[in-house]
Amino acid sequence: MNLNRISKLSELVTNKNKRKPTIVVDSKDNNTFSVFGSTSGININVDTDRWSISEELKLFIEELCKDSNDSIEEKILKIYEKLCEEYTYDDNVLSYIRKNDDDTFFLPDEYGRDTDSSWKAKRQQHTRRTCFEISRILAKSISELLKISGYSKKYDVCILWDEAVTHYFVGLACDDYYISMDLDDFTQIKDLTRMKTGLTLEGIVVLEDNNNKFNSVLRRFNSNRGKIAKTFIEDKYKSEEKKKNEFNSEIFSDDIEFIKYTIQILREEYDLDSTGMFEYIKEIVDTRIGARSRKKYWKEVESNLGVGTRYTRCLVITIDDISYIIDVTKKDPTEILRRADEEEMSQLKPFNIQRKWKFDPYDGR
Repeated sequence: MNLNRISKLSELVTNKNKRKPTIVVDSKDNNTFSVFGSTSGININVDTDRWSISEELKLFIEELCKDSNDSIEEKILKIYEKLCEEYTYDDNVLSYIRKNDDDTFFLPDEYGRDTDSSWKAKRQQHTRRTCFEISRILAKSISELLKISGYSKKYDVCILWDEAVTHYFVGLACDDYYISMDLDDFTQIKDLTRMKTGLTLEGIVVLEDNNNKFNSVLRRFNSNRGKIAKTFIEDKYKSEEKKKNEFNSEIFSDDIEFIKYTIQILREEYDLDSTGMFEYIKEIVDTRIGARSRKKYWKEVESNLGVGTRYTRCLVITIDDISYIIDVTKKDPTEILRRADEEEMSQLKPFNIQRKWKFDPYDGR
């Protein structure tokens, strides 16, 4: 790894996030730690887990490398796009999050960071991944692309660990540009969802790009995509009504009808996963009605597999003194939004529950 590039990447991320990241390298690069460990100004760790990717993903990368028409930047973006298409965020991990006395956050290493062969085998049964897991896949995929393409010495790939909020994402540095790549940025609708629903990619941050090499590729990709979820759905609604030549402004202005329409689109047109549904609808509610109209809860996901209860998030919104549950565990779009009753509300868990890993473990399924 190039020490100057890694130092600059760390500085650029620090300036953006106002917190110094820890640079995490693959465990196969253990010798790198002895070089960086004594270097002041850089926080660095060797990952507890070996970075690896599936054979299917390796074949995809090998095919990418055969295409001489695409630039290396376009190929990197295609890898990012493929991961967004194939994986979803495992929000069950958030039910274990705990806030420390110093306002930092904690998650058990056993849930996706410090794993074993049993955990990995069970994770292969589905596509849900934590930020630890998806960052390793992205970092390894880009490293593999650069190795096959003969660019390994020109680039540095690492994981950026924001320890204060216990979050992993990926850093990429070369002489031409410095970028961070976060498929599951928790501050907004994640790119894991945005990509699937025609929204712009917002998790890729170009920290420096004097020659506009990566920026131009990213702008071109985003050029025909919507940035704001509410606006994107409104435009689809208006477009459909225009085709029917029966635009009904009264229905369009009704919040519940608009949310129903959003749910229908997300389920029927995009077949969105439960986590993506939650994030997308939460933003719709926040931007159209206001965040004060809703509360977050945990809902148990019914399953006979594995050890440990799995939860996903759901919303309860109140409009005109009527409460509605938005239950993203339902497959039928007509059942996702319904009036809340006391019995169903009693089955929901408060969002501030703090599960204790040792007493309520989860085996990864």
